[in-house]
Amino acid sequence: MQTQPFFLDVVTLKKVVFSEPIESVIAPGTVGHFGILAGHTPFVSSLQTGITKITKANGEKFNLSTSGGFLMTDGKKVILLAESAERPEEIDVNRAQRAKERAEKRLAEKNPDTDIDRARTALLRAINRLKLSGGQ
Repeated sequence: MQTQPFFLDVVTLKKVVFSEPIESVIAPGTVGHFGILAGHTPFVSSLQTGITKITKANGEKFNLSTSGGFLMTDGKKVILLAESAERPEEIDVNRAQRAKERAEKRLAEKNPDTDIDRARTALLRAINRLKLSGGQ
């Protein structure tokens, strides 16, 4: 089934990561993954760390490592505002592995001064980056 292309903008505070016509996007919402096609009912959702799956208008499949933020659509355009969004080729696998190890160490220490939520978030981001880049 061919759907009519619509536009997706993926934006962080630092840059526009993706801005192209697409057929669909599947995003990691805070209550589960969801998909958007052209003509979707107006919708807003918060996002969690995960892989955002995009099918471009030409049918090419494309993934981004995203964390946090919001996605909104009016059915004609989708805007994904993320804390971070990275293409697989932008991910430094060694850096992500070191970040994963640091976060795991912080969580294992059970130090009362450790910000557990921050360590868990760092661990999830690192795992997500490694998963997308094939480094895990």
